[in-house]
Amino acid sequence: MTSTVPTREAVPADEKWDIESVFADESAWRAALTAALARAPAIAAHAGHLGDSGARLWEALSARDALGLEAYRIIMYAQALLSTDGTNQRYAAMMGEASGALAQLMGAMAFFDPELLALSAARLTALMAEEPRLSRYQHAFDRLRVNAAHVRSAEVEQVMAMAQSAFATGEAVAEAANNADMTFAPIEHDGKRIPITQSTVMGLMGDAALRKPAWEAYSDGNLALQNVLAAALQGTVRAHVFQARARGYKSSLEMSLSRNHIPTHVYENLLATFEENLPTWHRFWRLRQKAAGGTFRTCDTPVYGWPAALSGATAMSYDEARQVILAGMAPLGEEYLAPMRRGLYEERWVDRARNIGKGGGAYSSGAPGTHPFIFMSWNDTILSMSTLAHELGHSMHSYFTFRDQPSVYADYGLFVAEVASNFNQAMVRAHLLKTETDPQRRLAILDEAFMNFHRYLFTMPTLARFERGLFEKVEAGGALTAPEMGERFAALFAEGYGGAVEMDTRRLGAGWMGFGHLHAPFYVYQYATGIAAANALASQVLAEGAPAAARYLRFLKAGGSMYPLDALRLAGIDMDSPEPVRRGFAILASLVDQLEAVLAGPTAAAGAR
Repeated sequence: MTSTVPTREAVPADEKWDIESVFADESAWRAALTAALARAPAIAAHAGHLGDSGARLWEALSARDALGLEAYRIIMYAQALLSTDGTNQRYAAMMGEASGALAQLMGAMAFFDPELLALSAARLTALMAEEPRLSRYQHAFDRLRVNAAHVRSAEVEQVMAMAQSAFATGEAVAEAANNADMTFAPIEHDGKRIPITQSTVMGLMGDAALRKPAWEAYSDGNLALQNVLAAALQGTVRAHVFQARARGYKSSLEMSLSRNHIPTHVYENLLATFEENLPTWHRFWRLRQKAAGGTFRTCDTPVYGWPAALSGATAMSYDEARQVILAGMAPLGEEYLAPMRRGLYEERWVDRARNIGKGGGAYSSGAPGTHPFIFMSWNDTILSMSTLAHELGHSMHSYFTFRDQPSVYADYGLFVAEVASNFNQAMVRAHLLKTETDPQRRLAILDEAFMNFHRYLFTMPTLARFERGLFEKVEAGGALTAPEMGERFAALFAEGYGGAVEMDTRRLGAGWMGFGHLHAPFYVYQYATGIAAANALASQVLAEGAPAAARYLRFLKAGGSMYPLDALRLAGIDMDSPEPVRRGFAILASLVDQLEAVLAGPTAAAGAR
């Protein structure tokens, strides 16, 4: 059987995002890159003169922000092309050029932070009085001073900025290995050879007959490159440790969290609360083991859907998904719905195709001056709908931030980003459970809930525990090896499974290789804090209506103009306390109770035979 996965060129336009709205073609992109590099000397000319006058400071900051924005558009475009076709070496070359150019531009702008910190508070106040437009930078100045002890001299900052491209080598190697070099043996089924790609493997695993061979082939493809991927991750970890030490932080964790203005006890509270609530997950896995007839394998854990009778109940077309998401988000009103509707129907925000060379996973990107872009692989299921809702949450957060905030506050931080994405899933899920009456369909919706909670309150906290161990080892002078990483990864997941899963330890241990998130140190914990805050906010909107919806929209529009914990307090959530995470686990426990009741019913029992 020949491959049914099309090339990128064969994909219909309506299944692709309109990345040409950013740059019409490579020629336009290259012209922008050349022009951006040409602007660097004018930026550098402001060095040593930021305190000359309010007008000079405004001119310099405005030029810096405009160039930074253009640089982001340049690298975003190259990344978008490469992620949709990792086999295209021209795209890989463009990404390399963009990364190099970004490093040069960051180097040219590196003097800003140390020079601004060198200005006394009185002088900065005087400059803002001279030029009222500088008031927009008040919060940015405050953020800078909070981390003042870790900003180095202008010369050192320039070197650190220029080194960013080199620091990103580990991630680039991992991306190339995953999207271009990694291959998977086709599986044989019913006399046919079925190909496996990063973008199709999860769809294949949804078929019970194909699940085990597909999972094994995928895991084996990762294991074939385990040493390369381990070396790449070690490079990322060591680069991060180096930067933390060079900047005088106590640890890499402190550096990562302080940059987002998150105290380390938020991270520690999360992992402690997760460990306390592992018995709830053990209940869940025992239910899955029972529903599977007593044999529940490692390859079954990432797949959702209980009895075989659910296969039809999980189906959902892309057109139906768009309608369901719009209906679920209706409580936020037309201010939220109108731009989202345009993105889904007119502006082609979503790249949903499955094609050769397209990477796995999903993400949302964009920049001020562009609309949001969503990367995913659609497979006509409720779970795909859930992924789309999640990414639309990110996209709408960006949409309102870009619309209502200056570009200096366009980066709102990962901690709050995961709230917006999970919020959409919680709202849409509540809508479906309220309107759906078919028992099997309701079970499929409940199944989606567990998919969401499994990923964010099980997999991601476990991955955070794994990541913490990697950094502790390297910070203590140790080295990372693929076998040890695989053993540790498998052991942590086995602890979470509570003995309910029949283990394939070696292949389970390969799981860390599928998480590019690890190349963004101390990122993954925010999925767990995000789902906790999101479900609390969704409950408020559904219970209170317009007042809570208005608070939530204010949170989205704040972007990076306030600290993350303050932005969430604006919406009505205090993440400085472990209480929201505990509430998240309470919601999970109630879902386990509901699932237990549904599976005990006659319909589920008949389907589970």
